[in-house]
Amino acid sequence: MMLKEKYLPLVSGWTHSGITCVIFLAAICCRTVASDVKKESDEHGVCWAKVGHSYPLNCAFDLFDSSFFNNTKMLEIVKGQKEFNIPIFTANRKLVASVNGGLHHPSYLVFNSAWGSEQSQHVTKRFKYPSLSGIKKPGSEQDIAFMSILELGELIKTKQITSKELTKFFLKRLKRYNHALEAVVTYTEELAYKQAKEADKLLAQGVYLGPLHGIPYGLKDIIAVPHYKTTWGSRSFKSQVLDIEAWVYKRLKSAGAVLVAKLVSGSLAYDDIWFGGRTRNPWNIEEFSTGSSAGPAASTSAGSIQS
Repeated sequence: MMLKEKYLPLVSGWTHSGITCVIFLAAICCRTVASDVKKESDEHGVCWAKVGHSYPLNCAFDLFDSSFFNNTKMLEIVKGQKEFNIPIFTANRKLVASVNGGLHHPSYLVFNSAWGSEQSQHVTKRFKYPSLSGIKKPGSEQDIAFMSILELGELIKTKQITSKELTKFFLKRLKRYNHALEAVVTYTEELAYKQAKEADKLLAQGVYLGPLHGIPYGLKDIIAVPHYKTTWGSRSFKSQVLDIEAWVYKRLKSAGAVLVAKLVSGSLAYDDIWFGGRTRNPWNIEEFSTGSSAGPAASTSAGSIQS
């Protein structure tokens, strides 16, 4: 069995941090050299046999068809890991291991069976969001594009604009600028109009779900939505469809928000490069928008979406 086929299921849910996946696979490359090199074909055996300072990372990136760093950059990553990341992780583990690290809730870094044995004294309080009044719909589309979520929500709540109209408006802006920004992976247009219609229907019945009611938004393409691709920005997964609802999507849907697009998160939630291009800064397209929020940052800054 190829390493790629053997271990990808283990990391299929770890989509928030591309580096987490890469480091995990780098460790696998190191640990499986001795046992797997004899099982691989000559073509792949060469990869697993050459283990140097940066080679495990190279192997990990190769598994995801994302080998866009040269050896010099790989060595920088390894050096940063040894000098910065590992000492910080070690210090954090020591901190949370001592009297729960002063935290109110158990840390995910350290397991302590005693945590949670005492009855919690915390009372869940409902979040009270700021309430705006006197907001009027601008005459300029440009002004609408750069209104805050609370301001747009007030326009919807007071029926100065419908969710369907706002959805159409932001889809138009996304499509208008995406050829330059390369920030959208997938438009969820059919779903968007369906959710917008439901939001408008509820409001007409006197049901208002809160400040996100009817607000169009975009999700990073590391967040699964049924029937739509979740590519992680990687060529290896550009056709992948995960038929599950991510928790954050469930929460946004229950709040009445309207999903209009899956946005670029770089390759494996890292950098500005993805299989469809390179995401750019709308205020200076000679520069790039990078990291796992590359697409959301570019789209929001361009007034193309709330994300």
